[in-house]
Amino acid sequence: MADKFLIDSTIWVKYLRGLDAALKDKISFLILNESAYTSAVIIMEILRGAKSDKDYTMLYNDFLALRQLEINHEVWETAWRLAYKLRKKGANVPLTDALISALSLHYKCILLHSDKHFRLIAEHSDLKTLEM
Repeated sequence: MADKFLIDSTIWVKYLRGLDAALKDKISFLILNESAYTSAVIIMEILRGAKSDKDYTMLYNDFLALRQLEINHEVWETAWRLAYKLRKKGANVPLTDALISALSLHYKCILLHSDKHFRLIAEHSDLKTLEM
């Protein structure tokens, strides 16, 4: 079975700006091979940055076409436990990053990101990441 990749909004922003050819190729490959995943929280982060109604509609349609990981009660439980353990270790991270990390952990995805907080979370958990 191919690896599943949860693609964080930090990567989508880079992808949408189109400045990194290697990143664009990687994301296109993952989408075509049905290995790219998203979630409602990542879609929310992207849509809030839309520049116009037209951009919002285009992004909305594009992101809803991707495979989505559901944030169910088990994911919330994982997020709560992860945030608590991180805080006990002195690692204070944004709650959305803890939730996205919990999604990756729960669904056994590799988190594709460009965010120092995920690097920190991975140091203190079983989170598998690929930073680009």
